[in-house]
Amino acid sequence: MLEIALLTLTLTSDGAVRLTMSEMESMAECHASRTRITEILDASGIKVISALCGETGLKLTPFEHGAGPDDEKHLFRVEIDGQATFAVVPIAKSDDCVADPEGSPQVFCTRSSQSVISKSQP
Repeated sequence: MLEIALLTLTLTSDGAVRLTMSEMESMAECHASRTRITEILDASGIKVISALCGETGLKLTPFEHGAGPDDEKHLFRVEIDGQATFAVVPIAKSDDCVADPEGSPQVFCTRSSQSVISKSQP
């Protein structure tokens, strides 16, 4: 079953791309959260690469504020196609991930403190 989620990609101080994904009740809630979160991140000097609302079959553990680089041990390949379609796939450290942020779709190799709870097919 697909769920609505807010996908946020930010640039870390060491140049890596950080993934956070938060489940939302509705698209309206997601868009409001996206606006609020990107304003907070911008004001904090954190570079937002992308913040999108969309559907996903991947469920992650809840985002925890204060997680640092040592907690970001989960790797994901993120594809963004347009302004509302994204795919997030967990990868192993041994998997090749070739970033293509200028491609179509855009591809990002990310890290996160959030881990996979479950995956479902659309």
